[in-house]
Amino acid sequence: MKVPTPRARRALVWTVDQSRQFLENARDENDPHYVAYVLMLVLGLRRGEVLGLGWDDVDLDAGKAIIAWQLQRVRGQLLPRPTKTAASDSALPLPRICVAALKSRRETERQLRAKAQAWQESHLVLTTPLGTPVNPRNFHRAFVARCRKAGVPVTTVHATRKACASLLIALDVHPRVAMQILGTARLRW
Repeated sequence: MKVPTPRARRALVWTVDQSRQFLENARDENDPHYVAYVLMLVLGLRRGEVLGLGWDDVDLDAGKAIIAWQLQRVRGQLLPRPTKTAASDSALPLPRICVAALKSRRETERQLRAKAQAWQESHLVLTTPLGTPVNPRNFHRAFVARCRKAGVPVTTVHATRKACASLLIALDVHPRVAMQILGTARLRW
């Protein structure tokens, strides 16, 4: 008897309204990972790229971010590694929503530094309240919990990359900027 090979299930991709609902809920509740969620949904960044993004790679005045590093667990340690592919290494334009989220995160970090008795300087955009890198597993758990709180279907962190293009259109991001973010020469609307 032949048993059919099960097909892999496709991850659910959010609609624009679900993406908005998720981001608005995270923003309204001052979620500490809000900046990461914005960067994932608006720039299509992978989890490791978001967690490995450093302040030195972000120029808020010019509205650009260089994506060249990702945070990975290697032999039990969180280490910076080059991005997945050479094509991933790119300078991306930052739409207004990203700049606003990054400025808010910088202010939050300033407040956390003032409260922390032992701040550990990591130079990362997204950190724990003590300045250490965010564990990817903890980030995943926080993402799933935020999905539930926001009332949107739970999906994978990676599936947010697919929602990115639709969200860029809805945010009225200029087509040239969207093309640069998505790394494509042509857009089909």
